Amino acid sequence: MRRYALVLTGMLALLLLLSAPALAETYTFGDIRATVDIPSDYAVVLTPYNLSTKQDWITAQGLTMEEVAAEFETDGVLLEAFDESAGRTLVITALRDVDSQMYFDLNNQDEDMRKEFRVSHTNGSAYGVLGYTYDSAKWANYGKVALRFLQTKYTLRQEGELVCSGYQRRTIRNGYTITLDMQVRGRSAKEADNTALEKVMKTFTFTEILPMPELPVKLAVSSPPPTETNEDTFTIKGVTAKKATVTAAVFSLGANGSNSYTVTAGGNGSFSIKVKLPAQGVYSLTLTSEAEGAITAQRVYSVTFQKGMLPVDLLQTPGDSLNDETVVNGTTISGAKIQLSVSGPNNYTKTVSGEKFNFKVDTSQEGTYHFVLSVNKKGLTERVFTFTGTRSYTDSERREKIRAAAKKIPYDNLAKSENQGKTVVLTGYVTGVEETINEWVVTLAMTKSGNAYKDVVYLICSEKPEFEEGAQVKVYGTTGGAYSLINSEGNIRNYPKVNVSFMESAQ
Repeated sequence: MRRYALVLTGMLALLLLLSAPALAETYTFGDIRATVDIPSDYAVVLTPYNLSTKQDWITAQGLTMEEVAAEFETDGVLLEAFDESAGRTLVITALRDVDSQMYFDLNNQDEDMRKEFRVSHTNGSAYGVLGYTYDSAKWANYGKVALRFLQTKYTLRQEGELVCSGYQRRTIRNGYTITLDMQVRGRSAKEADNTALEKVMKTFTFTEILPMPELPVKLAVSSPPPTETNEDTFTIKGVTAKKATVTAAVFSLGANGSNSYTVTAGGNGSFSIKVKLPAQGVYSLTLTSEAEGAITAQRVYSVTFQKGMLPVDLLQTPGDSLNDETVVNGTTISGAKIQLSVSGPNNYTKTVSGEKFNFKVDTSQEGTYHFVLSVNKKGLTERVFTFTGTRSYTDSERREKIRAAAKKIPYDNLAKSENQGKTVVLTGYVTGVEETINEWVVTLAMTKSGNAYKDVVYLICSEKPEFEEGAQVKVYGTTGGAYSLINSEGNIRNYPKVNVSFMESAQ
């Protein structure tokens, strides 16, 4: 008996194994001392160490092994995972860059430094030269081991063309800038993509935390140099080590000369340094902080000086993918008039005056929005900026909005002309399902008494409904007039018709 029990137990275990969903696979990254679990949704996963086993797949994408290997090395790619059914790609990278040398571990930096890192994404100074535009950037804590990651939403354009959009999680730890990037191409990024990234992110773990090395002296800039200016003088402000020497060196990228300015930080580390540009042109400005016994810290900026130009610094602009509210803000000069005009599902026009502007636009309705931002001041050249973005609902968002808008209309009033095109909710019983040439027609009885059905509505569905005859359902859709049938006596009988948005069980 014991032998047969063991055989039966083994068979049961095998059946359970075969019926269980595929498990996630764990990947280990030695350089950054971390691991992550990749769900089975990602049918193809590339790493620097398995490219030779994926050669057929790589070739089918029109790429060569050499191209992929070179991209992995240049971009610091640790892993690329492809969820082809959902049309998204997860890319995990780790780079030793200027930021990682400066911060090493963001969790061990103070609030000034972390704020500077976060703001650098939304003001365009981080990765802007590569074509990234960040719509949002906020901190999130992923537990005692992973700790802080910056959550961002972005679009990437190169040479004016949209490359991809998506969501990122980014931190600096163990001396690397680490990014988990959920990319989508050929469509707008959706909340479902962010949810998929969050699922992976919750499995990301550091297996070892390296001690902080000696780092450059603190240098957090609260008022950086302007990217554009029509005046030759401006002021840089920030915080560094107390009594540190702060130098701003401007170097002309043309032939207009260079200058250098130096101040000593106060006892609390704050500094303010006034810079004068020698002539019109484009400059590279290097800000340096030196303190005794500490490694020197540097920041590099680009400044364009042109008389008569109306300088505009855009901090937040619309991306290709929009949320319910879109923010357009930035700074210009005192006395300027700024107007934002938006055309689309919701039209918007507003004009303000002053150095700072902040427009909040309702983009909650689905569709494409066109933004025109114009900045004017007498005596200066007008600046005009245009943007286009699309608001697309996820399935869950669309259903929630339909639920919120749906009204209950009495059966006898459903087909009346004054109620046509209205969003309604009906509850009833499926009494028939029929396929026609381009659609499915469902018969719904709103009233049931014993085995008798009455108050019939004809539902028009673009896809085959998942409910069979007899099911009690709740239907959301728009009224569409009358559905006409000829009865056995040759007379025309009209019934209310509803174009279905979605159906769900009412039980």
